[in-house]
Amino acid sequence: MIPLELIREFETQMRDLRIGGTSFRRAQKLERRLGIRRLHLKMEGDNPSGTHKDRAALVHALDARKNGLTTLTAVSCGNYGAALAYVAEKLDMGCKIYIPSEFAAPRRREIERHGATVVDVAGNYEAANQASAKDAVRNGWYNANPGGEHKDLGIFAYTYIAKEIAQSLGRPPDWVSVPVGNGTLMGGVWQGFRAMSMKPRMLGVSNNNSAIHGLVLGEKAQVDVPNLETTEINEPLSGNFLLDPEEVLSAVIDSNGSAQEVPDRDLESAAEVILKEEGLDVLPAAAGSVWGITRLDSRNHVFVAVVTAKGHFG
Repeated sequence: MIPLELIREFETQMRDLRIGGTSFRRAQKLERRLGIRRLHLKMEGDNPSGTHKDRAALVHALDARKNGLTTLTAVSCGNYGAALAYVAEKLDMGCKIYIPSEFAAPRRREIERHGATVVDVAGNYEAANQASAKDAVRNGWYNANPGGEHKDLGIFAYTYIAKEIAQSLGRPPDWVSVPVGNGTLMGGVWQGFRAMSMKPRMLGVSNNNSAIHGLVLGEKAQVDVPNLETTEINEPLSGNFLLDPEEVLSAVIDSNGSAQEVPDRDLESAAEVILKEEGLDVLPAAAGSVWGITRLDSRNHVFVAVVTAKGHFG
């Protein structure tokens, strides 16, 4: 259970920092171009750092402050790090972002501009996650990593996306398409709808991601992607080490949804089409949430795709 006091503070600070309440728009040109009956975009790029991750960063920062901790830490390829750094600066807190050496991390300078410290870790995402968690214990920092001891808070923060979609649409959508990285976003959106007794079908879209790969293969478990390749395009999505994979699996399975793997070239094509048809500069990794809809057997439904702005990515 999330303490009521924390929920109230979270909602107040969301308003004060202009996090959440992101725009919701119908994409009629994309509907015609892609043969989709009705498509709405939930524009998470409206958040201050340009991604949905501001929501999770804020609730973790408030929980840390409530418990007397003054420094946040987490692993990131860039987006979550930028969100934590932004929130920490606004709340006058310290921030340590751990970045694995195998990632390009194009938002490094932005993270540092917000006053956070970047810690480079030799190795992969898992190694950086473990280093961040270990140093949190050693130094008395707040572990804000997805999948960590405070994972329920990150999931809770994303339930507000579902609430905002339902309020904007005035009804449950038939499908909600979400880009999948660690799985926390998918889990939060799904739990948000379930809390309102709504059950849209969930579409998880990714590239080189073990949870989505397992679902595509018809498994009810994550399956490692063979010869996994992390690129600057799929960096926010890819990985065989995920922190909340069970959230993706349960959302797709319980909603009778679907999963789609979209390669880099199609992610880039999707971003180009969205820019041409709707004038929106969307991060390719997030543009896959639109492209994945075109892989479904039927597009004769009301779809909502969660997208992130490219302009804030670096």
